[in-house]
Amino acid sequence: MEKPQRILIVDDEPHIVQMLDINVRSHGYESICATDGEQALEYVHTYHPDVVLLDVMMPKMDGIEVCRRLKSDPSTRRIPVIMVSAKSEEHDRIEGLKGGADDYVTKPFNLQELFLRISAALRQVKLLTSEHSGHYRCGSLTLDAERFHVSNGTDGLDFTLTEFRILHVLMQASPQIVTRQQLATDIYGKDIDGVGRSIDVHIRNIRKKLEQGRVTDCEIDTVRGQGFKMSSSEPS
Repeated sequence: MEKPQRILIVDDEPHIVQMLDINVRSHGYESICATDGEQALEYVHTYHPDVVLLDVMMPKMDGIEVCRRLKSDPSTRRIPVIMVSAKSEEHDRIEGLKGGADDYVTKPFNLQELFLRISAALRQVKLLTSEHSGHYRCGSLTLDAERFHVSNGTDGLDFTLTEFRILHVLMQASPQIVTRQQLATDIYGKDIDGVGRSIDVHIRNIRKKLEQGRVTDCEIDTVRGQGFKMSSSEPS
């Protein structure tokens, strides 16, 4: 029998922790609960969860800082992080995604929607680990899907799971255009209207990291009214 996937619930409100714990288990997942940011980091390294549901406003260390630390650590970078927050303004969502979150859900949330997002996050991991010929190149940038590795020459570049998936989809399709709807379907398993500005925030993060990594002859072009494509003078 296959071992159930493990979800770490991180929230300082006991009633929310209890409600999520019950629902996570009823959906067939294993549940672990933490009540502050420091405990969350400890539990990630102890229990190796498959997904982290992470509140933003918490004692000792807020969720955005927890997410930054998880995404900067090669041993935890691939774990999907879904922010669950009462802060519903667009700029709050963008800050969460800029901090490395793979998705962002606002309180009060619809449980069905939350578990669809958990399924989509787990699907991303499965798609990557099931790739057997996933080696791509764009200019000085190379991507190895099997090893979850991106490099510029000999220097490795750090991307979150969702950033890596977007880069993977764009490099697979290069030099063809990938529409916003294609990205919404491939990454989130949903319609573009349900994604909001998430894709644009992730694209900005990827572009910034490519620039910081001094990647040459490889750009993500925005095709107005359509979507995005990888651009290089060399064949991919």
